[in-house]
Amino acid sequence: MKCDIILFQPRTGSWDNLGSRIPESLLGIASIPVKESFNVVIIDQRVDKGWKEKLVKCLEDEPLIFGTSCMTGPQIKYAIEVSKFVKEHNKNIPIMWGGLHPTLAPEQTIKNPYVDIVTIGQGEESFAELVHALKNKNEKGLRKIKGIAYKDYENNGEVVVNESRSMIDDLNKLPDLPYHLLDLKKYYAADFRGKPSIILTTSRGCPYRCSFCIDPAVYKMKWKAYSAERVIEKMRHIIDTFGIKDFYFQDDNFGTDLNRVKKILKMIIEEFDDMRWGTLGIRADAITRMDDELLGLLEKSGCSNIDVGVESGSQRMLDLMKKDTKVEDFIKANNILSKYNIILKFTFVLGYPTETLEDIKMSKELALKLQKDNKNAYTPFLTFCPYLKTEGMELAMKYGFKPPNSLEEWANFHFDGWYEHSPSWITKKRRKIIENINFTSYFANKKVKYKINNRLGKLFFDLYHPIARLRFRYNLYQFLFEKKITQMLIG
Repeated sequence: MKCDIILFQPRTGSWDNLGSRIPESLLGIASIPVKESFNVVIIDQRVDKGWKEKLVKCLEDEPLIFGTSCMTGPQIKYAIEVSKFVKEHNKNIPIMWGGLHPTLAPEQTIKNPYVDIVTIGQGEESFAELVHALKNKNEKGLRKIKGIAYKDYENNGEVVVNESRSMIDDLNKLPDLPYHLLDLKKYYAADFRGKPSIILTTSRGCPYRCSFCIDPAVYKMKWKAYSAERVIEKMRHIIDTFGIKDFYFQDDNFGTDLNRVKKILKMIIEEFDDMRWGTLGIRADAITRMDDELLGLLEKSGCSNIDVGVESGSQRMLDLMKKDTKVEDFIKANNILSKYNIILKFTFVLGYPTETLEDIKMSKELALKLQKDNKNAYTPFLTFCPYLKTEGMELAMKYGFKPPNSLEEWANFHFDGWYEHSPSWITKKRRKIIENINFTSYFANKKVKYKINNRLGKLFFDLYHPIARLRFRYNLYQFLFEKKITQMLIG
């Protein structure tokens, strides 16, 4: 069958070696064309060793469009490389970029010589309209499509940025994701019990205003969700078709509407047997508002893991980050869930502008307290990253940060070491402190192991965990030779 549309998932970097989750965003924009009988092929560079041969074969069909998704950071490098490859093979195939980085920097992205079209924001409806315009060879029709930027080749390649598209109000109207386009055996979400798992997004956006987060820029502090009934339909389809019973809800804020959460969990208990689930985002203050019925439903429905963003143990830093929560909320939420067999991942962020050594000390103390109070809690530390269009980036610029000037420069903007390529307020001495805490925090607690889907990675974790635990607890960071070993293991 002739290939009409190619969608490409680029590598994200060395962490791909620890396991990959399904490219849900690509499945999303493929859903309407698939429903309309277009032949869509998804090529995932992360999991398909023969991706280049597969791509060449599809390009021979002269598809309507080649599309790739892209986050800020190293993924840009791989997206540029494959876009260049497509252009050199057939310069007449339109190349479209979508995802977080093109959404936040559409004008900069479209200037790249290997990019013809950019989708801005949620792409399902924009992409479907774009496919029809290209099928009908109606380039002038591109001006009517909301939520895209493109090069007008009838006008010397002039860059045109169309009217923005509103957030999709009713997610329930979107078609089912075409999972059959992927080999789901190549993916995982979380290793709850050694069985296949999958991510599932049940809502979009977040109503909160955290200054370090890109959600306020992308979703304008709005939150939209699938109904509880639609969520169960999606789960039923995956369970019946693929036999997968372990889910990781990849919502930025799964706990926004606790009544909806309660309804979903009740329906899970009624509909499914032997299921496990976890979630990317529930705020601590939401956990403190859960009643006894909802807390009981968590465990009964198979909840295995909840991720909670702490960011800092310093109230001054939380206020600066506009977290709109109190340090006490994390302690209270942890104590509430300590009575249940649910792994709690409390993430911290170091390196935010104006952070002092005393602030870092308070974060370490809070992390150790959370683990002491709850045997199922673990506390990985990350480095603050000044992402585009966030208030955190504006503050960072006041303290010396200079953002990259081109798409290619953004490719060096890795969340774990961006300051190596960009001027910032983080001194060499402070950088070492942050990196040592971050590295050891990942291995200091056995509960983190379920996030690793790689035998070599799990073996290294088992061997290194006792050392990391001591280093993290007692600040023993001299001769941290194991960092180089880890870098070798994950590429």
